[in-house]
Amino acid sequence: MIDTTNLADCTWKVINPGGQPKGTAFFVSDTLLLTSLHVVSLYLSATFTIQDRSGKILNATVKDHCQKNDLAIIEVLSYASDKYVPLRSEEPVNGANSAAFGFPATVEGLKVGKKIETTISNIITVEHPHDIVLDVNGGILTTYSGFSGAGVINAQHEVTSILRFQDVNSVGAVSVKKAEEFISRNGITIISDELDDFSHYLKAAFEHTPDDFKTIGSASAALVAQRTSPQQIAEALKGKLIIPTRAGSLKEIIAYLKSQTTLSSELWRTWLELLSYVQLLKGSYTNINAISISLPNAEVSKMIPGVETKIQHDIELTLQFFFAEGKDYFSIAKKYLTEKKIEDSLRENHCHLFHSHNPLFGNVYLTSDAKKNIIHDISSPTGSGLLIPDNINIGVLSFAQLTSHVAASTTLQEATTNLIKIFTDAIK
Repeated sequence: MIDTTNLADCTWKVINPGGQPKGTAFFVSDTLLLTSLHVVSLYLSATFTIQDRSGKILNATVKDHCQKNDLAIIEVLSYASDKYVPLRSEEPVNGANSAAFGFPATVEGLKVGKKIETTISNIITVEHPHDIVLDVNGGILTTYSGFSGAGVINAQHEVTSILRFQDVNSVGAVSVKKAEEFISRNGITIISDELDDFSHYLKAAFEHTPDDFKTIGSASAALVAQRTSPQQIAEALKGKLIIPTRAGSLKEIIAYLKSQTTLSSELWRTWLELLSYVQLLKGSYTNINAISISLPNAEVSKMIPGVETKIQHDIELTLQFFFAEGKDYFSIAKKYLTEKKIEDSLRENHCHLFHSHNPLFGNVYLTSDAKKNIIHDISSPTGSGLLIPDNINIGVLSFAQLTSHVAASTTLQEATTNLIKIFTDAIK
């Protein structure tokens, strides 16, 4: 369930000049509120009042309105609110969960307000005042009158649409994305879609590292944010964004991720951090399915019949990153390697990195010997005897292991050296 506490604190009843409640509005800055145009259409040039749940009353006027989107911006007089809700412009996705808070025209609703849980059931693509249809989950109200102008928030507690229309067992809403031009022209801040760019994750990417390395990593992350985005990665990987691989369209997968706040935040933070390491090594991530780095004079194991021999040569290493929903790093890594071996798609000069939003995932590292045992086991069908692959230059790393080996670096050169070492060690 989505917590609407902050939204409720920012939400007020709109009272017409005759003293009757007409709808809902919510603060989007210290002096401005959003509501539906039809709530205030009869007094565009008049002063009216708004009232919160505690009974506080403020005078207000309509600052601007938009017929196309049935929206109006209300300005309060001689008051500055310290509570307002952020707006997010994001592509509506069928199945996405949300919640709203407003003042429906019921005895209890008009007094204390009402929360409703909603799910996007339809996206309107033809010209229309609202572009989203929301199914109301759980108990159905006898009337949604008075809910017009209420904010609809996502799992991150950001308003993504505004209610404006009541249908049978559903309500219509206009998305912030659809009305972005109107809202922005009034100086109201709108946060871009979290998938549009990595700027939303820059602060978190190296927050857990010591200050010296945080400076190095953050500079590299800023370059990555200029060159790719979560949306580009999502389009390239689709269902492979997480493992086990998810079925469904890209929009359905994104809707699922957005409903899983902790998972989604950690997924994109980790992608940004990983690509920052690749950037430090001057690697390539134009093909997100085959990220590549160079390992100069890498020492690897070469299997010359019956004898494991160490040799040195330059290696172009391909990195593949897997974000798991599970908790057991060893089991997930072994399952993946086993499946790829059976498919005959386990390739040399590849390093497979695993991470999860679950705490402690990968904190116990997979040793080189344990990795070799996995590869040997999956290379030897039952009863065939030991069949060792020609090269054991296949790497397996947890992201926690990678980060721990590089985070203590205090200079760019040291960071580069440590990164090369851990990737080289991983494929031995």
